[in-house]
Amino acid sequence: MLSVFLKLHLSVFIAGFTGLFGRLVSLDAFWIVFFRMLLGAVVLAACLIAFRKLRWLGFKGTLNCMMAGAILCAHLILFYLAIKLSNVSIGVVCVSTIGFFVAIFEPFIVKTKFSFTDVVYSLLAILGVLVIFGFDSRYRLGIAVGIACAVFSAIYSIYNKRITLKYDNYSLISWQLLGGTMFMAMLLPFYYMIEGQWSLYFSFSDAFYLLLAGVICTAGLYYLQLQVLQTLSAFTVMLSYNLEPVYSIILAMILFNEASELNASFYVGILVIIISVALKTTKSIHVANRDRNIGN
Repeated sequence: MLSVFLKLHLSVFIAGFTGLFGRLVSLDAFWIVFFRMLLGAVVLAACLIAFRKLRWLGFKGTLNCMMAGAILCAHLILFYLAIKLSNVSIGVVCVSTIGFFVAIFEPFIVKTKFSFTDVVYSLLAILGVLVIFGFDSRYRLGIAVGIACAVFSAIYSIYNKRITLKYDNYSLISWQLLGGTMFMAMLLPFYYMIEGQWSLYFSFSDAFYLLLAGVICTAGLYYLQLQVLQTLSAFTVMLSYNLEPVYSIILAMILFNEASELNASFYVGILVIIISVALKTTKSIHVANRDRNIGN
């Protein structure tokens, strides 16, 4: 059991590291996501084929997974764009507003009961971002893109939740990454129309970090997550992933000295967001304990 928890927290740490590629790689957000998805899809599919775990999910199932991959790509493009326009700390903090959009969208998409308390707790996270937004005018565009990223992240989470229960998880992730890669390939002509050139010039360090992003932080991360979910509950994994933005911010401060780029409004805003996460976590634990007691 100890090894499972070590894998869990290793996966959380790796997830926290992914935002750093927005500053480590000189390429723009589009190419970072393109190569991350491409390398991740190839490596994960090769591993699953080698271990005979890759399954065809039927036309509808495979299409659903590939559509989820396309939504994931939209989220990642906006995520890295937000980091390029601001910094890692701002980018990951904005994504933490996902809870608000999940609370708003989920009742309409999957017909669940509307939770007023979830909306109230999530509004605290929005308030935290507004504090940063209002007092730190340097990164307003990055913050706006980060909030748009959180919208797509919420849609992906809800959509993914619907299909996860229907299909084999290993195959599901692999088809999602393949679908994301195909989606990025389809966007190539539009990218060229917007940029007027390919803008694909990278150094050896860029190649190294992209390889790290695709192999370790995509294929390896998802594979670790699936292994952990075979032993631990999704609830335990979800709570542990609340540490992801913390790891990202600490790493960004160590590697890029981002503390010097942030003013007092950032710390006030992130404190409000931490309170929001703590309240939602407390409620989730209470609901889980209540359901367990009812089951007994």
